[in-house]
Amino acid sequence: MCPRCGAPYRRLEAKRVHGRVYLYAYHGKQGRRPILCYLGPAGGYVAVEQLFYLGLSNLEDIDLVQVAYSAASLYQIRMRRKDPEERREAAERLRRLAEDILQLARELER
Repeated sequence: MCPRCGAPYRRLEAKRVHGRVYLYAYHGKQGRRPILCYLGPAGGYVAVEQLFYLGLSNLEDIDLVQVAYSAASLYQIRMRRKDPEERREAAERLRRLAEDILQLARELER
């Protein structure tokens, strides 16, 4: 299944553009045009990774749980600098997110 759109794909394709390799899920053709979903750079998102430390990669081999944890941690760090009311709102958002994640875990266990 394609991690981008959820549809089955026939194969992965790699395309080189300006010296970088990018991955695509090939779904077939519609008329003469190929149906492709962009999955990300083969080596990961170098510039973004240096800014946010999220461990970003292409969608095919990414650890989504680790990205979510890293993003929540970065959000918490940034919110420390805000005023008390904004920090309370941020804490509530993180609590709701944690509850949603726990619900997803419960559903997986069924």
